[in-house]
Amino acid sequence: MTGIQILGVVVLLIGILLIGVEFYMPGFGLPGISGTVFTVIGIFLAGRTTTERVIVGAVAMVLIAVMLVISMILLNSQKIKSPIKLDTDLSGKNAFIDEEDMEFLIGRNGTAVTDLRPSGKGEFEGVKLDIESSNDFIKKGSALVITEIKNHRIIVKAE
Repeated sequence: MTGIQILGVVVLLIGILLIGVEFYMPGFGLPGISGTVFTVIGIFLAGRTTTERVIVGAVAMVLIAVMLVISMILLNSQKIKSPIKLDTDLSGKNAFIDEEDMEFLIGRNGTAVTDLRPSGKGEFEGVKLDIESSNDFIKKGSALVITEIKNHRIIVKAE
């Protein structure tokens, strides 16, 4: 092996490692771009002939594929915290509010924070809510009353 080929193998390994770093970072950034460039340069420097370069490229692709599979296994095993995966599960009462739990709002009085055409925002006892009028235009600042909860939507009418 000549000095150029040794340099090619080193550059190739650096490129593969940079591509491996990219697996753990969101987006396609500096490690991915520089890893790709280093890998291509390393393939050309490591092989003396076209056949050797194809073989080195195939070996590099296999190594990158193995690293990808290992990365996916590690990220899914919960042993390593992923910067690109949400670890918090929203379940139970944190996921949504049942329509029955919203029934207590019926009859509450409030004020339109925005024009309702037919949807907008209203403030009820200091809390701003997304609301809908019952097919009527309601001007900003109008007094409102909540009349019903339908499909998780708060329906209001002008008072």
